[in-house]
Amino acid sequence: MFGSKEKITSFSRLTLTLKGMRAIDEYEIICKGDVCEIAQYTKYYTRPEDERELNKSVTVDTASIIGLMNDCRMMSWDGFHGPNPRNVRDGYMFTLTAEVNGDKMIRAEGSNNYPRHYSEFRSAINKMLYK
Repeated sequence: MFGSKEKITSFSRLTLTLKGMRAIDEYEIICKGDVCEIAQYTKYYTRPEDERELNKSVTVDTASIIGLMNDCRMMSWDGFHGPNPRNVRDGYMFTLTAEVNGDKMIRAEGSNNYPRHYSEFRSAINKMLYK
């Protein structure tokens, strides 16, 4: 795990996967220098496993994504494992991986249980995609 005060200065790829009852939503953010591409895909359980459908993609400034990652204290998410809360029977499981600062990996996962500032991160990404 990384120190929560450590800042993200660069990243190459971030993947956020959300598994629900009917489908899997995947967000991919790939850095391409000064810009990065955000793409959201859906995989439906009724289709072949590797078939995913692109819902939307946009290009945004890389600095804005790095700023968002730091505002949401994403470095502190590394190692997060949020077990499903008792008596919660429906919802989403998530997995996040991010390659940051050259050779570091952030990994987090949970079932209806998310790291601090997760909602802000996901909401901001959706606003960038669907503005």
